[in-house]
Amino acid sequence: MRVQKVNEHTIRIFISFTELADRDITMTDLFQRSPKTEQLFWELIAQAREEVEFNLDQPFWIQATLASNDEFVITVMKQEEQLEIPAKERPKKQIAKGRGAEWIYAFADLEDLLAAVRNLPELPNLRSSLYAYEGEYYLVLNRLGSGQKRQTAQAMLDEYGLAVSVTKAFLVEHGTTVAPEAAVDALRRSFDR
Repeated sequence: MRVQKVNEHTIRIFISFTELADRDITMTDLFQRSPKTEQLFWELIAQAREEVEFNLDQPFWIQATLASNDEFVITVMKQEEQLEIPAKERPKKQIAKGRGAEWIYAFADLEDLLAAVRNLPELPNLRSSLYAYEGEYYLVLNRLGSGQKRQTAQAMLDEYGLAVSVTKAFLVEHGTTVAPEAAVDALRRSFDR
């Protein structure tokens, strides 16, 4: 495992699949909240504190992506309540494979998903897709924007769903594609009451 400090608010932790296997953690474990994965996360944060002086003393976001065929990267970003950093000003190192930040939320049922989608503010640049995996719906979102609209969107998503550290690549490979693009718009059109 290695830790890379991107800036004062962001780190990236690289873990090989062998290291996960040595800890008896499978990919399925990693993408679901479990005591095993939570323990691993806090061990990684402790390692980051020692190696790169990264203290996680405020709310944070986690994004997990595949870095290569044998390595996984977890990006941890402190949530700045006072300081809003527009996406275009973020260092390119934070953007995985040329894409903007990606948020993935799991919903236990269709009603929770629809409730979240109905309450989202208008986000003109939003990109979204929807997948089903093991009885749950996974909404993948890019370009949530910044400022108050993004905070409102995240509050609605947090109220009805659960932010998860699964990747879109995992969902495409192992799940069922429900809506490959414009999922939020499609849900609103199909289920608007």
